[in-house]
Amino acid sequence: MALIYLVEDDDGIGEIESFALKNAGHEVALLTSVSAFWKACKKKLPDLIVMDVMLPDADGFHICLLYTSDAADDLIGV
Repeated sequence: MALIYLVEDDDGIGEIESFALKNAGHEVALLTSVSAFWKACKKKLPDLIVMDVMLPDADGFHICLLYTSDAADDLIGV
């Protein structure tokens, strides 16, 4: 199915969300910081991004705006 980048700094929430998405047949990369997210995006773009709003190293809304401002990423759901 889809490759999903799950950006969540709370271990408990990340585990629950990751478990549910994997059970639905998706490949999930659980990333605990925005810096890890950017690093992963440089290696491979996901099909979908699920991002927490309050992250330790950035605001999730701001990261979404930065990410979607790139025309090459218009086809990826955030």
